[in-house]
Amino acid sequence: METFLKRISNVLAAFASLILLLVMFTTFADVVGRYFFNAPVTYAVELIQLGMGLLVLFGLAITTLERGHIAVDLVESMVPTIVQRVFATFAALCGIVFIGLISWRLWDRGIKFMGDGLATDVLFLPVWPVVVLMAIAAGIATLIAIAQLFMPGLNKKTPEFDKDMDV
Repeated sequence: METFLKRISNVLAAFASLILLLVMFTTFADVVGRYFFNAPVTYAVELIQLGMGLLVLFGLAITTLERGHIAVDLVESMVPTIVQRVFATFAALCGIVFIGLISWRLWDRGIKFMGDGLATDVLFLPVWPVVVLMAIAAGIATLIAIAQLFMPGLNKKTPEFDKDMDV
């Protein structure tokens, strides 16, 4: 199970990288076209908006797997280990609930957009496939968070990692 979750999160991260490249090149072409040729790319905003949504949600799985979410640990070092475990369990449960809610609402919106036929303004691209992909990516991140709750050693941060991250 651990290997599968690592593979799927790496695949999503690879797709996020490709989407970032597309967004970068689209932005570059739009800026060059706008300022040097007075001819911006008319569909740039649409592609960038759709791409940014995919980029964030595709990156969510690897961020969850690597426990890379923002955390403030002001009190953690001052409490006993048992309380630290309670905090970690509570944080994991919050992550499951919030990421699960995101996945559920995105799925609901994707189905609604499919029924409504919502499309972008310039290229008339249907929005629902992108929203459904985002929902699936959030669902995978939710599964990773659930797995981490029941398998605490799954990509657990090492002390060296935490030391490197201190500012």
